[in-house]
Amino acid sequence: MRMKEKIGEAFRLYFILFTLISILLMILGMMVDSDRKFGYEVFVSPLVYAAIGVIPVFLFNDDKEVSMKGIIIRRIIQLLLVEAAVLVIAFSSKNVDTDKMVVVVGIAVGVAVVFILSLLVEYMFELSMSRKLNEALEMYQKRN
Repeated sequence: MRMKEKIGEAFRLYFILFTLISILLMILGMMVDSDRKFGYEVFVSPLVYAAIGVIPVFLFNDDKEVSMKGIIIRRIIQLLLVEAAVLVIAFSSKNVDTDKMVVVVGIAVGVAVVFILSLLVEYMFELSMSRKLNEALEMYQKRN
C-alpha cells in the first residue's frame, strides 16, 4: 500500500475512532463517574486516543497480498498494541480512576468494542466502494 493510501485510510479510521471513542467515554462516564464535572480539556482525550488507534495502520507493509490468517493475526496484534497504549495512558493519568476495577475492565472492553466496530464500519465502507467499482466496470464492459 502506498503512503498516500495509508494516510487516507488513517484519516478515515481516525474519524471513525474519534466518534466511537467519544461515545464510549460518554457511556463509561455516565456509568462509573456520573457526578464528575469536566472542563474543556475533556475534548482532548478522544483526539489522543483516536491518534493512538491509527498508529497500527503504519506498522504493517501491505505490498503483498495477505492471507485471511495473516489479516486476523495483524488485527489481533493491532488490538493488543492499542489496548496496551490506552491502558498505559489511563494508568498514568490522574483523571482516570484506575483504582476501581470496573473502570479498568470498562476501558479494556470498551477499547475492544470500539476496535471491532471500527473494523465493521471500515468493512462496510470498503464493501460499498467495491460494489460501485464493480458496477462501473460492468457498465464500461457493456459499452465496449
